[in-house]
Amino acid sequence: MAKKLALDELPKRLIVDGKKVEDVIMIYGFVAEGPDEDNITFYLDTLLKTSVVIKDEDIIHDVNITKTHSAIGGTIIWVKNASSYLQGNGMQSQQDDAQQFFQGDIYQQYANTAQGNNPTQPQASVCGCGQCGK
Repeated sequence: MAKKLALDELPKRLIVDGKKVEDVIMIYGFVAEGPDEDNITFYLDTLLKTSVVIKDEDIIHDVNITKTHSAIGGTIIWVKNASSYLQGNGMQSQQDDAQQFFQGDIYQQYANTAQGNNPTQPQASVCGCGQCGK
């Protein structure tokens, strides 16, 4: 009998009552204190020039990037009500860049290495979209 895998947190948070949460965006950046107690400032670049204030209640899931994976660290967050954050603040281009980055061959090789996959074996898919084949 095959060993049952542990369930990941991301699907638990993005699928509620059997339905995917709509209007979600995934972004990489750096978390800082927000102007109020119930929000954060999320910097979208390493020079801390571009930022967006995100309400705590809109953050569905977060993953801290370790120094093992990136020398500068950072955080990936999934934010609901994304359209309210995307209007006029440049986040869409950041999301497009992130999607392009995470679909590249170099990232695919890195992800397979990080997962402990044998490079001589068929590679597991990293992208979950079901369309790009990655």
